Amino acid sequence: MVVVGGGPAGLSAALQLGRSRRDVLVCDDDEPRNGPADEAHGYLTRDGVAPTELRRLGREEVAEYGGEFRDARVTAVTEDEPGFAVTLDTRETVTSEKIVVATGVRDVLPETDGFEALWGNGVYHCPYCHGYEVRDEPLGVLIRDEHPHLPDYAKLIYNLSRDLVVFTDGQDVLDAETRSMFAERGIAIEDEPIIGLDGSEDGLESVSLADGRDVARRALFYPPPMEQHSELPDRLGLDVNRMGVVETTQSQHGFGFTAVSGLFVTGDASSGYPPSIAAAVADGSVVGATVNMELSKEAFEDVSDTANVDPVE
Repeated sequence: MVVVGGGPAGLSAALQLGRSRRDVLVCDDDEPRNGPADEAHGYLTRDGVAPTELRRLGREEVAEYGGEFRDARVTAVTEDEPGFAVTLDTRETVTSEKIVVATGVRDVLPETDGFEALWGNGVYHCPYCHGYEVRDEPLGVLIRDEHPHLPDYAKLIYNLSRDLVVFTDGQDVLDAETRSMFAERGIAIEDEPIIGLDGSEDGLESVSLADGRDVARRALFYPPPMEQHSELPDRLGLDVNRMGVVETTQSQHGFGFTAVSGLFVTGDASSGYPPSIAAAVADGSVVGATVNMELSKEAFEDVSDTANVDPVE
């Protein structure tokens, strides 16, 4: 079995497969989505752990059950009966009966000055991952037209701090009803375009607006659009929806199925669960068990087919 991607979802799938006595190879290019973050939160028994430490512990556990690793990028996956041929950027080719793609997604950040530099350190995606640490601080929410549901997202941030500013970056994204609702609760609205974010290694300090004002904020929350981290889903013809994730399906036998027989997608890259470490681990575990069940059923089908062949005289 080849698992493409060594984050929480991929390692969780590999753990299930290893414990099911499957030979597992995990290929990972060491470009995790949560790489900019110093801590990961919301994962039971590991709250506050560094993402790098979580992956290290996961690798150790997978290795205990015979799992192997390649620190390499998978450049191609082609169907090769009875499974797949997997090509790595090391020019190595390995074969696998099934494939689990756990390559995650990439956040598409605005080109605003300072945004990328402060991503994960004052500018955040997930209030569940980082919100508690900045509770009761001056906070901001960036609402842009690529996410029309973000007024509801702002309500989540309001629960963390009543000192809240909603930034529209010069876009007409709030209707009159929403503006009135925010104003009634003391939520300020800044419609000026944002020209930059200012901060230091300690995090965000202020949001600079086009009219020359600087609005002091301790953190800014914004869930950016996503795209697939790997080109593999596109090359394999998988259906990527408008949210940037692969449409997977479930059956009475399991989860993570795709339009390509024998190829499964799990974690942030798939539509199976919302993005988070806890959800990725859960999804990876379920998909790993699904793949093991598929392999087990096929082993019995092969025996049955052989038994039904007429003997040769």
